[in-house]
Amino acid sequence: MPELLSRCYDKIGFNNYPDALIKDLVISRLYHPTSKKELQEDMGELLGRHYSLKTIYRHVKQSLQRGIKEVFQNALISFARKDPGDTLQLVFYDVTTLYFESSVKTTLKDFGFSKDHRSTDTQIMIGLVVNRKGFPLYFDVFSGKTFEGHTFVTVVKNIQILLNAKKLVVVADSAMISKDNMDKLDKENIGFVVGARIANLPVRLTDYISGKLHRVDSKTVFVKIYMGYHLLCEYSSKRAAKDRSDREKQITKAKVIITSPSKVVSRFKFVKGTGSTLSLNDELIKKAEKLEGIKGYLTNTKLPKKTIINRYHDLWRIENSFRITKNDLEARPIFHRLEETIKAHMVMVFAGLAIAIYIEQTTGMSIKKVLKLSNRVLTNTITNTKTGETVDKETIIQDTKLSQLIEHIRAVGH
Repeated sequence: MPELLSRCYDKIGFNNYPDALIKDLVISRLYHPTSKKELQEDMGELLGRHYSLKTIYRHVKQSLQRGIKEVFQNALISFARKDPGDTLQLVFYDVTTLYFESSVKTTLKDFGFSKDHRSTDTQIMIGLVVNRKGFPLYFDVFSGKTFEGHTFVTVVKNIQILLNAKKLVVVADSAMISKDNMDKLDKENIGFVVGARIANLPVRLTDYISGKLHRVDSKTVFVKIYMGYHLLCEYSSKRAAKDRSDREKQITKAKVIITSPSKVVSRFKFVKGTGSTLSLNDELIKKAEKLEGIKGYLTNTKLPKKTIINRYHDLWRIENSFRITKNDLEARPIFHRLEETIKAHMVMVFAGLAIAIYIEQTTGMSIKKVLKLSNRVLTNTITNTKTGETVDKETIIQDTKLSQLIEHIRAVGH
């Protein structure tokens, strides 16, 4: 298994940063994600190399100063360019948060809206850019209190420079929307496809869109100018069923709150009024009914309607990257204290993510399954008692299908 991960590390180009210890840390995190202290033991057992904890932390701390982020960043883009089917003119962007089991704030570690539902812990915010296949191209680290929409333009302009892309289209969800963000991207000639907050549409426009779609599955309507850009809306009966269920639950909650106003500790969507004079917001309920099943997309591009919708749905790939980062690579919780070691830690986590994504795309299997299959191959060292000669012999796998899968995995990275 270490041999496979090592080949993939080199193939992507991470070996352009000449530090064997850093390579061992990345490989060990993929194989057994854990703290640096436990990784120290793993590297001895897995790789046969023994480093002191002090040496490990010194290399991690120095790596950022020695340009590891820039080297790894250039390696990712250079590797992605080798795919003849991707011009890298379309990218996807999203953010997530990673928490620390600590309440001590720094300029980087801070409290904010936690996507991990850990409001009592400090966190950092991570912005990630991937290509159409979900391969990571760029990431950045922000203070945990940063509003996610404020990261959007900065990251997109950075990736545009790195890709040297004169024509770039970025896809992102509705959390990134603001008139200011869209105007800045448009001014830079950067195309965007972002989710629209249709609940904020004026009543007149809501009535028009709802009337045009008429609850017909997959039907679309195009509004040429909204917020200065193009608004595309699509109806889905499946989405409508979910919206209806959510709305009915919220109405039920609202009715309970209205009968017990003293228990109100937060705002509820369909409740209006203050104090003890609360009532159902019938206007808002009617508007929600009209918007049931409708999804909106804002864009400044001339992409076909179907392409806009399909590309937006491809955002699941970046969500998959965050799942691998948090679950398979166990990037959270973070135990580092210094900002430079936190950032260096994240560089290595995302190097591991790139390797995991590459292996998944090449084998068609999850990284978890690949690791499990690879562990089925055991190597035994046999010594000839007469000559003293030793040879390594692998276990013979009788299952033909399993044997073929393992051979396929072995070919990755060559």
